[in-house]
Amino acid sequence: MDEDSQEKIKSRMEYLEKMNSWYFIALQRLASLGDLHKDVKLYRDPKFLFVTARNYLKQLLEFRTLAFYLVDESDNHFLLKDCHPESDRDLIERETHYQIEKRNFAWALRLNRPLIVQEQNSHNEIILHTVATKTRVAGMFVGRFKKNIHKIPIEQLNLISIILSNTAYAIENGSLYKFVRDQNTNLEQTVKKRTRTLENKTRKLKKEIEERTKIEEELKRSNQDLQDFASIASHDLQEPLRKVIMFGDRLNAQFSAKMNEKALGYLERMSNAAARMQILIDELLLFSRVSSKAKPFTATNLEKIVHEVLSDLESRLNRSSAKIVIENLPTVEADGIQMRQLFQNLISNALKFHKKDIPPEVLIQGHVNGFGACEIIVRDNGIGFDEQYAQRIFKPFERLHGRSEYEGTGMGLAICRKIVKRHGGSIGVKSRPNEGCEFSITLPLKQVKK
Repeated sequence: MDEDSQEKIKSRMEYLEKMNSWYFIALQRLASLGDLHKDVKLYRDPKFLFVTARNYLKQLLEFRTLAFYLVDESDNHFLLKDCHPESDRDLIERETHYQIEKRNFAWALRLNRPLIVQEQNSHNEIILHTVATKTRVAGMFVGRFKKNIHKIPIEQLNLISIILSNTAYAIENGSLYKFVRDQNTNLEQTVKKRTRTLENKTRKLKKEIEERTKIEEELKRSNQDLQDFASIASHDLQEPLRKVIMFGDRLNAQFSAKMNEKALGYLERMSNAAARMQILIDELLLFSRVSSKAKPFTATNLEKIVHEVLSDLESRLNRSSAKIVIENLPTVEADGIQMRQLFQNLISNALKFHKKDIPPEVLIQGHVNGFGACEIIVRDNGIGFDEQYAQRIFKPFERLHGRSEYEGTGMGLAICRKIVKRHGGSIGVKSRPNEGCEFSITLPLKQVKK
């Protein structure tokens, strides 16, 4: 083997040893990237990331200056965030501005790999490399070093790309971490604020409930006192009223022949007033006894109840030639006596408020709905009324017509409403003048056990 061949073989072996040594160092650098990723997760601080990345980059190449630019998302400009050494900051700013004007900066952004260019006023080289993930450009790395472009192996450049890519992902993770942290902080503040609001509302509601409970208890006592008073007053009025009626009858029987026409008129008016007072007291007693003298709820056949009412009203039905139609009335848990009073009042009203020369027609129709209740309609063809008075007619002593037109005390529908309410139901009415009335009643099929 000649001397020239030996020299070539020796040179080749040196190169391979050098490359082998370099690959070993490269593998060490790649392994150390796991520590960078670990540090990124722990700190999520751009300044710390720059220092860590800078240390790895220095091990790959003897940089004179290392600088990191980050994108300002508000206006998409690049801002210098880290420069080492700090004394080279102005130099890097001038050099970067020069590379931007030469469009090398923009070219490096498009390449997303190392771009090595000549520095403006020296023989040094500059590496421009994006700090970017697959979806987002976070910034730009600018590194200055002595002119040795032919001595930088491709493996070194690849490692630089990997380090800067990891740095970009770390920055992105830090941004996401900050966003989540801020959101959690805002959420915690919102939760605390709403919790305080709810606590205040809860305290206020609790106070209102206590006050309302107190008012309801007072109302119950007051209602009971009023019922007791009505019952006692009615009983106390009965005796003097009976005496007024009795002595009026005696005066009429024994002395009517000796009285002049004016005295007889006074006597008749007194007797009529006493009779009306008697009816009013009876109605008042009936109203107070809806709650105080109520009977237990039992299975009550409403159709049977209505037929009993019609039997009691037979003479009135015959005089007015009334027609009554009954359809599908169910059996419900109710107070039978009060159900009888309810239908008697409604049918009596239909007979009383009928049109002249037109026989009354009354439809009493039941329907069981799917909610454990029955709906009852009582419809007539009477004189009706303006619906603006629909709530007023259910109040005690309320009358829409004068006593001279239609008799009554104005207690009938008030008693109806109180009976229906006691049974856990509701009652309403629809009407128009000269178009009759339609009372709608809802009653539960089964009473709730208390």
